[in-house]
Amino acid sequence: MYPELITRPDLKVWLPPIGSSTAYIFGNPQDLSNPNIELTCRVHDECNGSDVFGSDICTCRPYLMWGIEHAAETAQKGGVGIIIYYRKEGRALGEVTKFLVYNARKRQEGGDSAATYFQRTECVAGVEDARFQEFMPDPLHFFGIKKIHNLHSMSNMKYDAIVGSGIEVVNRVSIPEELIPPDAQVEMEAKKAAGYFTVDGAKSKEELAKVKGREIEEKK
Repeated sequence: MYPELITRPDLKVWLPPIGSSTAYIFGNPQDLSNPNIELTCRVHDECNGSDVFGSDICTCRPYLMWGIEHAAETAQKGGVGIIIYYRKEGRALGEVTKFLVYNARKRQEGGDSAATYFQRTECVAGVEDARFQEFMPDPLHFFGIKKIHNLHSMSNMKYDAIVGSGIEVVNRVSIPEELIPPDAQVEMEAKKAAGYFTVDGAKSKEELAKVKGREIEEKK
């Protein structure tokens, strides 16, 4: 499929198209494969609504910015940082489906609630998540990464995939509470209850029902 691997012995680095992912490196790229040098990593799935347009219904943009800031700081201290940006919009369900889910969440009886967060996605899309995270660590292995000192991801699926592929994770870095938009508390608490990493513990089913999002405002 890629004859250049054989016909171009002069190539020192070969970057194959890995799922249209993009890698942003802070510091010396050669240090990525050195487990003795501090590495800060954010594995981020595309969210056009938040990343680009600043929607506050989720934590994608602030978590990404926090990861970039930490990656840059690590590089400034002599370490290295990497942000892998995956094209998996809307949990790989697509942007249109994601906005249909948002609409259903806001218009359901009782309003947007952490208790029904995943149910609304399944009602619209048929599944809660279409991502296959087992392949997610591939770009990390491409750069020879063996150890991540600071992993900016609360996702249990991403963590399990990374560790399961043989990469050591030292610290898991949660998004700071002050960076979570009020309307994104629904998403955050629902994900914690579903197994996302948290040092504070997850809320009970009764407590989740009390976590409400901003009401939809319509002109009459």
